[in-house]
Amino acid sequence: MIKRIIPYYIKVRLHLTKRIVLSVINGQYFFFAKKKHHLNSLTNTLKLQQELKPNEAKMKNLLIAIKYIESIQINPNEIFSFWHTIGNPSKSKGFVKSRSLVNGNLKDSLGGGLCQLSGLIYYISLYANLEILERHSHSVDIYTDETRFTPLGSDATVAYGYKDLKIRNNLKGPIRFSFLIEEKYLIINLMHSSLIKKNKVEFRENEIDKETVEVDTLINNELVNRSKYKRLVPNNAYSA
Repeated sequence: MIKRIIPYYIKVRLHLTKRIVLSVINGQYFFFAKKKHHLNSLTNTLKLQQELKPNEAKMKNLLIAIKYIESIQINPNEIFSFWHTIGNPSKSKGFVKSRSLVNGNLKDSLGGGLCQLSGLIYYISLYANLEILERHSHSVDIYTDETRFTPLGSDATVAYGYKDLKIRNNLKGPIRFSFLIEEKYLIINLMHSSLIKKNKVEFRENEIDKETVEVDTLINNELVNRSKYKRLVPNNAYSA
């Protein structure tokens, strides 16, 4: 009953404070990558692209978030945190409402559409075999085989104050993420100072029942993650 009467913004503040305290206790907070005044010249690139079907609102959110992400260089042993980098996706920063998946339902929310960025960052980090400290899958698979633009299991949902994407640079040199939007594609580049081996990444689906699917994520045939999703009924599947 008390939770229902607490305003949403206060709930977010409380969860955010809790997360900050925990990150201080476990030592991660002191290793979060920050905006650098000088960025190293990184000549090697690992590239990945996804189909992009943006509306005007989603495109605006993506472009704002990309500016924050591209200003961050992650040095060895530093941690990329999606929300530590972008901060609160508020109106004052220019973010607008766009469609996103919230508690298993599609609805408009501030910063909607940013999960495609976090998902791409997670996906390419798997190829580079970076250390994934925190990643959350969506609870519901909102796509059909016809509308899916990325493998099930390669997603990484983010919710400010609640769910983050955290990746540690376990390589010997600095890295950066950069993006390019070309026609119907969103391209991510993982830039690095020395050649990164592109590891073998697989997503193996296992049907639990008619409504539930489990996905094993493997890097070089080694299990690194297991995600579980509820299937949407066909009439509610996401198509754009």
